[in-house]
Amino acid sequence: MAWVKTFAENEATGRLAEVYKEIRQHWVGAQSIPNVMKCMSLRPEALLGVWRMSTALTFGASTLGRAREEMIATAVSALNHCHY
Repeated sequence: MAWVKTFAENEATGRLAEVYKEIRQHWVGAQSIPNVMKCMSLRPEALLGVWRMSTALTFGASTLGRAREEMIATAVSALNHCHY
């Protein structure tokens, strides 16, 4: 249960809907916007900034390739008992 007001994709309008669309286009295999991103839905510009920074730093910033980067991220999340 979220303690922060969030907006589901079907509730998003205006700038938030645009930001959600950008995230969905680049989040491989996602069925919906992850909750870790939705928690910033009250501030679409902040969400967009965090999304772009995260993407630039996490995926594509190395020569490993996206598949290997995803495998490493998954392994680290599992070791940390993290849902993300």
